[in-house]
Amino acid sequence: MRFLAFLVLFSLSKHSIAQIPTANFSMSDNQVCQGDCITLTNNSSGNPINFEWTFQNGTPSTYNGASPSPICFNTPGTFAITLEVSNTFGSNQTTQTINVGETPTVNATLSDTLNGAYVEIDDTTIAMYQEAYLFASGTPPGGSMVWYPSGVQSDSLLPDANDSLIVTPFYDTYYVASYSTPEGCTSYDTILVSVWFQDTLSTDTIAVGVNIALPNSFSPNGDNRNDIFRVLTNVDADQNFNNGFYEGGAIIEVDFRVYDRYGQMIFRTTDPHEGWDGNFKGKPVNTGTYYYMLEYRLIDGVSDSIEGDVTLFR
Repeated sequence: MRFLAFLVLFSLSKHSIAQIPTANFSMSDNQVCQGDCITLTNNSSGNPINFEWTFQNGTPSTYNGASPSPICFNTPGTFAITLEVSNTFGSNQTTQTINVGETPTVNATLSDTLNGAYVEIDDTTIAMYQEAYLFASGTPPGGSMVWYPSGVQSDSLLPDANDSLIVTPFYDTYYVASYSTPEGCTSYDTILVSVWFQDTLSTDTIAVGVNIALPNSFSPNGDNRNDIFRVLTNVDADQNFNNGFYEGGAIIEVDFRVYDRYGQMIFRTTDPHEGWDGNFKGKPVNTGTYYYMLEYRLIDGVSDSIEGDVTLFR
């Protein structure tokens, strides 16, 4: 009798161990774009022996084994991924779907006016302070357009309602048009605006190019008016060009030094935006005339130097 009970218990225990497996897997992403690939992780349980994968419209389309290599999708749409597992006690199947977004297209162009109408032109060269008209169109409809000067995303520019953009670059600049669909798929196009960098100082009528200058006097008395002796240029940091001089614009390297009448250097900087506040070793210097030397390099590579005198008033 005991032997019979043992056989019954053994049979029940063996039946509980010998079970039909459960198919299960996870995907690295369920929303991708055309040409993207995903990886699959097999999480099946119940001691499966055989694994049969099916990837609708995927590459490859099938796989036999526990861990398939990355699966790529080159056609937009919603597709099924199926895993069937089995052992000697039976089989089980599970299916998940993946959404493949269409890769958009974007075309960026330069425009100019001809007899009052906009016409497309190739990459162009403009003079300093002139405007360039950029336009881009993307498909499929419903996406969003962003422009990146020189491809720097942190400097992104939002276009007008018709995806056009008016720019006034100070130096040669690549503008990248980025068009993204609601599914998160993005395409890019690039256009070059070259700038005729003029380093002459003036014409008969207007100032052109980069005008480098330093004041002949300053008064560091704390009234926030002419308190700092610094390098000035006619290139505004916000590319407005209408605000007169602005410190450090268009200069990428400087060696700016100030000396007292004994030839002792009392100030030096290599920062184009930094100036002298009239102090030496933390203490105000006396009213008088001081000598300065400035060596600089512009963004177009042109180098030059300036030297002269500045009078400090208190």
